[in-house]
Amino acid sequence: MKKLFLILLLLLQIPTIFGNNQTQDSSSKKIVGTWYNDANRNTRWVFTADGKVYNYDKDTFKVMYRYTISHSCGNNSDDTIEFITLMSKDGDEFCFRINAINENKNGILSLTKMDNMESLVFVNNLNVIIAR
Repeated sequence: MKKLFLILLLLLQIPTIFGNNQTQDSSSKKIVGTWYNDANRNTRWVFTADGKVYNYDKDTFKVMYRYTISHSCGNNSDDTIEFITLMSKDGDEFCFRINAINENKNGILSLTKMDNMESLVFVNNLNVIIAR
């Protein structure tokens, strides 16, 4: 009976021990799907679960990148901030800070491009209207 209790106690501790990856995992899951650039809804980024993002303009495929989500990107590193790194097939790297991904199911993806601090806003549904 003591062994069973210890095993049960150990199993209950696993989420606490490995819980630090939950944010990254949930961000990786929340970003999957189609996101339309709010400034130009003809431009869309399609994130897949296998770490690829496809860029389209007016339904014409433009480019594919590999992406990763982590706490560092280029020269930027912070344990409290998530970044998304896009890597081209030529090895070019593009770094974005993730501000929000569909917070409270609002349909908005907010990024900041780290090289010029440009704010990028995407929506996951063409009917989403962002109040300004």
